[in-house]
Amino acid sequence: MIRLIAIDMDGTLLAPDHTISEKNIQAIRAAKARGIEVVIATGRSYPEAHGPVGDAMLTTAYVCLNGADVRDEAGNIVSATYLPEEDISKITSILDHENIHYELYIDESIYTINVEEQIQMFMHLAESIGQTVPEDSIRQEVMGRVEQGIIRQVESYDEMITLRGHEIYKIFAVSSQADNLQRAKEQLNSIQSLAVSSSGIRNIEINNTNAQKGIAIEEYAKQKGISMEDVMVIGDSFNDVSMMERAGYSVAMENAPNEIKALCTETTSRSDQDGVALAIEKVLNS
Repeated sequence: MIRLIAIDMDGTLLAPDHTISEKNIQAIRAAKARGIEVVIATGRSYPEAHGPVGDAMLTTAYVCLNGADVRDEAGNIVSATYLPEEDISKITSILDHENIHYELYIDESIYTINVEEQIQMFMHLAESIGQTVPEDSIRQEVMGRVEQGIIRQVESYDEMITLRGHEIYKIFAVSSQADNLQRAKEQLNSIQSLAVSSSGIRNIEINNTNAQKGIAIEEYAKQKGISMEDVMVIGDSFNDVSMMERAGYSVAMENAPNEIKALCTETTSRSDQDGVALAIEKVLNS
């Protein structure tokens, strides 16, 4: 019997315009009405994740930044897992050498040297799952985050790393150069204290090895007295693998890569076709 559902956001719960469809909203509400715990499990920061969820008038717990920042339903921090400070210079040296743009996630803000890269990142992410999103829409969303202080543009990361290197949750890297990304990923994977994943074909997400969605969901389930056999996870990309491997019931989106589908119990419809709702409804009706 499913007692907890963990849901990824981009490419899974969210529509191409980064909203949650009415059908997905109603399915989540129906699950909660049955007493099922619902957790948002995402690579996004808490403000980025809470925005669409709050707009949909949903109340959930959150596993943010791939498990580095875990929040309860009220938004209170349950746990925080930062990148090892001694690894920051290793990470940035690798990315700089490969000429890969990257951003630092500290507190509830994203620090970037180039806001335009944020816009292109969302465009590439949409393209990677076969979605078409108007650039104006993405630009408006990103610039709105700049105005809110969620995204902060800086001239250099040096001062941030010197002053707050011990508070970096995640480093997000993006590039259109596949060879550069692959070389960087191979080097980063050799650092045992890091968890290296991706949410799209053109990015790398770098966390502490203890900050993974699967680890966070397993701990959350344990605190609620729920066996992982009674957990369903829904996702579409490689930063979802750690929770797919641990859950008793795993669902891949139709827009997920074949490697992800092969890991899962079953496949549901695309993210722009209410795949999350269909997966939840199937469980509720079984």
